[in-house]
Amino acid sequence: MSRNELNVVIFGHSGAGKSSLINMLCPGANADTSNDTSGCTKEEHEYECVLGPQQSCQLHDTIGLEEGFWGFLWAPKAEKQLKKYLKKIKPHLLVYCMPGTRNGLKKSHGRNFNKFKSMVGSRVRVVVVVTHVDSENFDNPEDWWTSASLNVLRKFDIPESTRHVCVSTLPKVDVDPGVHETSREAVIALIRNNLPSH
Repeated sequence: MSRNELNVVIFGHSGAGKSSLINMLCPGANADTSNDTSGCTKEEHEYECVLGPQQSCQLHDTIGLEEGFWGFLWAPKAEKQLKKYLKKIKPHLLVYCMPGTRNGLKKSHGRNFNKFKSMVGSRVRVVVVVTHVDSENFDNPEDWWTSASLNVLRKFDIPESTRHVCVSTLPKVDVDPGVHETSREAVIALIRNNLPSH
């Protein structure tokens, strides 16, 4: 199987930064984004993501989880739709987006992480991209993971050993270019290093 036939699914709560992550990884994708916790992705979209010289994969943007009655798709239906989509495309890697904002994590973040990790089993890795860390004033975004947030992760049963990166997904025009590029490279490496080798 060639690398560009590998399916990488971006999933997480509404407003977690999934579409912003897609735009960072796939220049020209122009995935719709929003500035709040409401969802803006109304159906799944697929984009080609270049991982390196002669290496690429297919990134799948998905509908946000945990929207209330007021959202585009109520939480139980969104979850059912994601499960159906995963069975259809047979993913090779799941990338779980969750916010790094102070008090931004909820029990449902841990519940959804473990629910879909259990669904794909050991055959598919689930990695984490922590977004919105730019608002927390860390000198190094990775400090988020090793800070008091570890207590939150333990509380929600997300193993601290989970393969992850902490990044800014702000558009290049809204953040220091070095931060943008470092974040992009970190996510690319996370994906590349956790995809099956064959």
